[in-house]
Amino acid sequence: MQTQNTNSKNFPSRYVGMAPEEMDEDFDFEKTMRTIHAELQELNAESVELADQIARNFEELGV
Repeated sequence: MQTQNTNSKNFPSRYVGMAPEEMDEDFDFEKTMRTIHAELQELNAESVELADQIARNFEELGV
C-alpha cells in the first residue's frame, strides 16, 4: 500500500470560520415558543386519537 504525498496546497491548515449571524431585533422568542407549544399540544392530542383508532381497528380485526 502506497501513501500519498500530502501537499499543503491540497490541505489548507488554516481554519476558515463563518460570519456571525445577524441578530433579528424584531424576533419575539416567547411568542414563537408559545406558538410552537400550542401546535405540539394539538399534535399530541391528535396522536392519542389516532392511536385509539388504530387500537380499535386491531380489535375489530381480532388481532
